[in-house]
Amino acid sequence: MKLFIFLGAVFCFVAVLSGALGAHALKAYLIQSKGLSNFNLAADYMFYHGIGLLFVASAYDRYPALSFHHAGWLFVAGTLLFQGNLYLISLTGNRMMGFLTPVGGLCLMAGWLWFAFQALKITRLKS
Repeated sequence: MKLFIFLGAVFCFVAVLSGALGAHALKAYLIQSKGLSNFNLAADYMFYHGIGLLFVASAYDRYPALSFHHAGWLFVAGTLLFQGNLYLISLTGNRMMGFLTPVGGLCLMAGWLWFAFQALKITRLKS
């Protein structure tokens, strides 16, 4: 799952970049607009789910018969909806698309549950 490895690494990069911007270049603006906590939450969750995508890619590579890729797509959708919307709200103050944040959160939770249930299907290979 080369795409999930790529996206996981990109999500982690964006999370680290966002953390640096939120701590330095954008800090005064985010404090003034009361968006700093949402911005930091988005950066944290983006990093966690970037790592999650790397786990998905590894699990799918090792157990291709199982459908770990569904968890990966849920992480991608959740990241775009949840973290993306939090970044948007933090930077613009525009809450018009605020309903997407909980939809993204549900995608992230569903992705972790999907990952967990697929892991339960792993059987030991006999040597």
